[in-house]
Amino acid sequence: MNTDQGKPETVISGVVAIIRLRESEPDDAIATALRDGGVDIMEVTLPTPGALDAIRRWSTEAGVLVGAGTVRTASDAHAAIIAGARFLVTPTTATDVLDVAGAAGIPVACGALTPTEIELAWHRGAAVVKVFPASALGGAGYLRAVREPLHDVPLLPTGGVSLEDINSYAQMGCVGAGIGGALVSADLVADRRWATLTERAGAFVSAWNEGLVRRNA
Repeated sequence: MNTDQGKPETVISGVVAIIRLRESEPDDAIATALRDGGVDIMEVTLPTPGALDAIRRWSTEAGVLVGAGTVRTASDAHAAIIAGARFLVTPTTATDVLDVAGAAGIPVACGALTPTEIELAWHRGAAVVKVFPASALGGAGYLRAVREPLHDVPLLPTGGVSLEDINSYAQMGCVGAGIGGALVSADLVADRRWATLTERAGAFVSAWNEGLVRRNA
């Protein structure tokens, strides 16, 4: 796909929970706890053990939108789509992934960092552009500078996003934000502290909504 015409409908917005685990498969209680806290968009990264199985299970759950993250190749994209992923997330501007997803009508949050990469990802068919790693270049300050000339590109900052950051991102007009370890941390999952996960999810949703209110005030 070489232009921004015919993009799949954007469904990636608000708080996006990133499930990235190294040593354990995602417990179904993760999805339940996130949903109970108001987070219904979940990205399961492909390097996570059992990622495709989790996507397959969770994609059948009512009220949950599940996608695949760290999608780097066309074969990754095909496998995720077959498993039931409703969206794909890439760490870089992977044009072969964009092509596969575009043909299947699946939206992609395409990774980019510089203004040139962001513009390229947008015109190659990304539904939203994942600005990653956002914190490495100044977080909200960097996003604010990027949005000035690229105000029409829906941005999804990811990487080191805090409660304060997500509030600022909502205020400046970002479409959403990806939250990884600050929300679904490995130690929390290992200890099965589902109530704490629900509390964290609720806090991020509240911070995002507060930012939207201030933006629209």
